[in-house]
Amino acid sequence: MPAASLLRSILIPAAIAGTALSAAAQTSIPPILPQPRNQVSFSVAAEREVANDWTTGVIGTTVSGSDPAELAARVNKQMSEALALAKQSKGVKVTSGSYNTYPEYGDGNRIIRWQASQDLILESKDTDAVAKTLGKLQDKGLLLRNISFSVAHETQRKLEDELVSEAIAAFRARAGIVAKSFGKASYSLISVNVGGGGYQPPMPLVMNQRMEKMAMDAAAAPTFEGGTTRVRMDVNGTIELE
Repeated sequence: MPAASLLRSILIPAAIAGTALSAAAQTSIPPILPQPRNQVSFSVAAEREVANDWTTGVIGTTVSGSDPAELAARVNKQMSEALALAKQSKGVKVTSGSYNTYPEYGDGNRIIRWQASQDLILESKDTDAVAKTLGKLQDKGLLLRNISFSVAHETQRKLEDELVSEAIAAFRARAGIVAKSFGKASYSLISVNVGGGGYQPPMPLVMNQRMEKMAMDAAAAPTFEGGTTRVRMDVNGTIELE
């Protein structure tokens, strides 16, 4: 083999190997990132108390006897009539609750009777409409289980949008105060998180057996006060002082 060809056959593989080693070396070295300096993390919140504008009432029936099939027929008849009556109320959303049958045990773990129950759930922004419908259903022998108040979904979304703007404005104002307090002219935003910090509807009014009987004996539409709910949005983040 001529000397020139021999030399090329040696140099070309060596050059390729050198290039591969160089590329491998470059990919194995992690990039040098600037070290964080003069960073401050803090959080702010915007909150508002809003009147509850969504009412949920639960009313139902409970019957007992020795024949589960006969109980089921009684419950179905009563709830079908109640559902038809409730659906006549304009602006009230009516849904059926779950149907339950369960035994009652006596001595010797023996079944002495059965109980069957089912509920109707009434929901509306019109508290008076819910109250009047509940009163009509009580006249038909149904028992009020509980009533609860909350903020309607559309109201909550609108309020959260407003609170986000307020919270971000408060974050920017706080960032300016922090920078000035540290003797810095400005800052850069490093990271920020925006989210709901709190939504705490009041506890529902749960009816016990005595209250159910009193409500049934009264045979009148109940009167309710919806109360308020406090909604909060949080903004937390990190800034770098410049």
